[in-house]
Amino acid sequence: MIKNRKQLILKFFLLIFFSAMFPLNKILSQIVVDEAPRGLYYMRTARVKKFKDMKDFRDVFHRDKFLLGRNRITGNVSYNFARVILSDGANFHAEYRSAIGFFTRIRFFEEFSFNTTFYADFNHAAAARWISDYTYSIGRYNWRPHKFNYGYENFINNKYYDKFETFIEKMQEGYYFLSYNYYPSARFIKKIHIDSTTNLKFTPFVRYAFRYRDEFETVHRQGKPTAGISCRATLFWNIYIEGAVYYYFTPMYRQLPWDPDYSYGLGYFDWRSFRFSITYGNWAVNRFPWKKTTYPTYGFLDGNFKFVLNWIW
Repeated sequence: MIKNRKQLILKFFLLIFFSAMFPLNKILSQIVVDEAPRGLYYMRTARVKKFKDMKDFRDVFHRDKFLLGRNRITGNVSYNFARVILSDGANFHAEYRSAIGFFTRIRFFEEFSFNTTFYADFNHAAAARWISDYTYSIGRYNWRPHKFNYGYENFINNKYYDKFETFIEKMQEGYYFLSYNYYPSARFIKKIHIDSTTNLKFTPFVRYAFRYRDEFETVHRQGKPTAGISCRATLFWNIYIEGAVYYYFTPMYRQLPWDPDYSYGLGYFDWRSFRFSITYGNWAVNRFPWKKTTYPTYGFLDGNFKFVLNWIW
């Protein structure tokens, strides 16, 4: 009798403990595994016949295999156009970049993903130091409010013809990042909203590269920290404007000629599959008016104009 009473008391305390801990974990946890149950395709939806109604390649192929429709693999195909200012040390001249981009995001757990972009350039003369043949990153990219994002990104001038040793060296020149998503309150958004897409997001961030290479190809191994904050405002109809400011811990860590004081962009972006978007971004070189610049003719036309077609596997 006493033994049974002890077991009942123990079960009661365990029930109270887990009832308290599960809601607390939901509030404090940064990792949220939000996966839809895996059901049979034809059991939960009718066959999609019109292309305009298709959300992913599962709707195209009418199959529920090979991760089709699971949002594990996404990406886009884009056409990129930009004026590129080049310097030979004394004079400046312009080339025009025209390239097809292939972006792929492979999400392997929660919002952790491996991301790559490969470019096929039609004008190889438009090859400034801030332009890459390919980029890659791995980390957590979570759009939800009040969440941390972190990982590794490499957007430096990677080239297809780089030798393996050069690839390893450039890998060390990528940076590790930590950022935080902050959204104003729903009450504030309600006051300024125009339609259902209206939103405002602030993202403070810090970055650190263990080494960097300057304009003379000299490698500096003391590391390079950077900090900043970005903001993106979606106005209406998925039309947005965005900007960011950067801080460089000088004089020990140099701000290179292509490192911007600020960046900006705008456009129309529809994240859904098989939808077109038009975007513009200027992410390099920009200097505040009171600071000296190596590229005095750099301006709006030197940003990247992009026409994008999204896809979801």
